[in-house]
Amino acid sequence: MDEVNIPKKGKLPSFDGTKIFYEATGSGGLTFIPCNGVGVSTFFWKYIADYFSKNNRVILWDYRSHGKSDAAPDLHDLTMTNNARDLKAVMDYNKVDKAVLLGHSMGCQTIFEFYSLFPERVAALIPMLGPYEKPMNTFLNTDKTKYVFPILHFAAFAFPWVINPVVKKLVKSPISFPVAKMTGLINWQHCKYEELEPYLEHLSSLDMRAFFGMAKRMQEHSAKEILSRIKVPTLIIAGEDDIFTPWRISEEMCNTIPDSELLTIPHGSHAAIVEQPELINLRIEKFLYERVLCKK
Repeated sequence: MDEVNIPKKGKLPSFDGTKIFYEATGSGGLTFIPCNGVGVSTFFWKYIADYFSKNNRVILWDYRSHGKSDAAPDLHDLTMTNNARDLKAVMDYNKVDKAVLLGHSMGCQTIFEFYSLFPERVAALIPMLGPYEKPMNTFLNTDKTKYVFPILHFAAFAFPWVINPVVKKLVKSPISFPVAKMTGLINWQHCKYEELEPYLEHLSSLDMRAFFGMAKRMQEHSAKEILSRIKVPTLIIAGEDDIFTPWRISEEMCNTIPDSELLTIPHGSHAAIVEQPELINLRIEKFLYERVLCKK
């Protein structure tokens, strides 16, 4: 199947037959493939997709058991390795030899895992607002979350008929957005409700066993040994006020990944990707011009 004959969107079979949803826009130039956070679909990438698809190809996709992709055969096996293998299936199906990989939140772990398995398929890495290992050890700027998380994971799998309706009711409640602003989960000055609404809608429809199953695998995963071996251009994007992934985690990555660069979003929260997209897009454009395009 030639690239011109590949459908712009649809579902493709992954390594185990699970159908993965993808949507491609633009053509020519570089190929960008963003990787979502846990519990998230493709909506947070809209500004990046709109900007870069004018002169490049952008392929968005959903993890298994997320968005429009099919449910995973085993909700206990939502590993970063399987995410990376699904990403490879997306690339193979769309005839992509090498791509610029962007990761938001857990997507950072996905792209690091992909690089460890298939380094020859990566043109550049752009980890954004995310960790490289064990996020519960630093979530909300405390290590106490790692003790609470196993209880939530157990409840999600033991009592899904209770947990799923409760989460749906909470996230669709009118107080969810004000609470997010007051607690600093988002920047109250920059993040509008319409930016967060798709996330709340998606989360309300998600099986919490998939959310906590994948989050558990996040906590078990570490790319620490991979970072020092990365040999492709890397731009790390951090939020100054990100309480999901504290800024120091991004600094650690920058200090470990050879010749990497760090952009700090002033007052940026974990949702800085939609809070200050103009700054992010221009910095990515400059980075790719100087580190990737000029070396072709």
